[in-house]
Amino acid sequence: MERTSSLRRKTSDGVLAKASNFGQMLEDVRKLALSKSLWDDEMQRDLPKKWEKHGDMIVFPQNTFTHINWRYIGRELWAVVAQSLNVARVGRKRQIDDDRTAHVDLLFGADAWVDYVDERGIKFCYNATVRVFDNSKKAEMKRISKWACQGQTIVDMYSSLGYYSLTFLVSCEAKQVVAIDWNDEILESLIRSAQVNHVDDRLLVLHGDCRRVCPDQAADRVYLGLLPSCRAHWLAACKALKAEGEKEPEKEKIVTEKKKKTVEGKEKTDKENVPKKKKVLRQKTLPVLSAVHEDSKPETESTSTSSEPLPPGEPNTVPESNGTKVKIWKEYENEGWSRLTERHREFAKDCAHSCTRFLNNIHLSDIMYSVTVVNMIRYGEVSKGKEHIVLELLCCQQDASTEHLISKFNSENLKS
Repeated sequence: MERTSSLRRKTSDGVLAKASNFGQMLEDVRKLALSKSLWDDEMQRDLPKKWEKHGDMIVFPQNTFTHINWRYIGRELWAVVAQSLNVARVGRKRQIDDDRTAHVDLLFGADAWVDYVDERGIKFCYNATVRVFDNSKKAEMKRISKWACQGQTIVDMYSSLGYYSLTFLVSCEAKQVVAIDWNDEILESLIRSAQVNHVDDRLLVLHGDCRRVCPDQAADRVYLGLLPSCRAHWLAACKALKAEGEKEPEKEKIVTEKKKKTVEGKEKTDKENVPKKKKVLRQKTLPVLSAVHEDSKPETESTSTSSEPLPPGEPNTVPESNGTKVKIWKEYENEGWSRLTERHREFAKDCAHSCTRFLNNIHLSDIMYSVTVVNMIRYGEVSKGKEHIVLELLCCQQDASTEHLISKFNSENLKS
């Protein structure tokens, strides 16, 4: 009976090995463990059924290969696993740190540098032991790919692997992108990616806290995307926007992600030649404006309102209990504003009021600045605790022509 059962199991495993990568890996590692008298049926349950493939690297989930016998086998195990799965490198995710950063321990192979090409043809180069590509950002990357940013300077305040910096440079054809991050290794990945995409001549990389190193009055757009909220950096974003003057109005994009989330990356391409390093600039600390404070409850807020009828497309105003008003883009008010929950509307109004106050404190002139809520995009699901929202704000001086603002916004954001 025991012999028959053993023969059936061998036959079954043989079929499984031919049918799947998992079966081949199971057969090979079991043979290795049996040769060392270490095989235990519990070890089979400890093997991963799914994994990520990053080019020629396999990355296993964190809670796999945890049985003590795997440790007794030693590094020989990973060479067998790599051969059975036909890859050159093997890694395993480890505990996500306080910054919600996914890390990988390299178990087999020379290095952990990975090349990944997304569906738009943008190449990302990164070290998987430092940061893994976050697939959850793809929807927003695809959305902003439609913008026309020719001639514009854009500040990406938390650049990471360059999800948005590279999108602005490659898809949106921005004149220049200033990418800021305080992780040297992450910036090295971004620089490599910019070089292989041939846009490094339009990328300025700054190392440090964006509240300290962000350039002053240099940007046509500012993009923020910090988990779980970028509220503390709204002031820095407003300082980075160009002064209006007689130039075309600037646009600021505020992004806040309300819930933290981690999503695994997908399949990557084979490695290419490693480009030369580019110098990372470390800008001196900028002075803090004494006239501006980052508290969320200002004593007074200056927003101009008009009792005259608004032209078509003119931003409408929503009255507040304290007598101030927040401007809502007419088209968005009709299409999306009324469908937002009260919590989302309050966040949008708070952000718009704060930025209005910051701009009028930064630019001391007879012409007042106003901020209009243009759009809010929601990703994820509230019920699953994985929602994040993207809020778009238009920042300009109040004497700007309404027709000019509409034309400018449509030409920049509705590129075919």
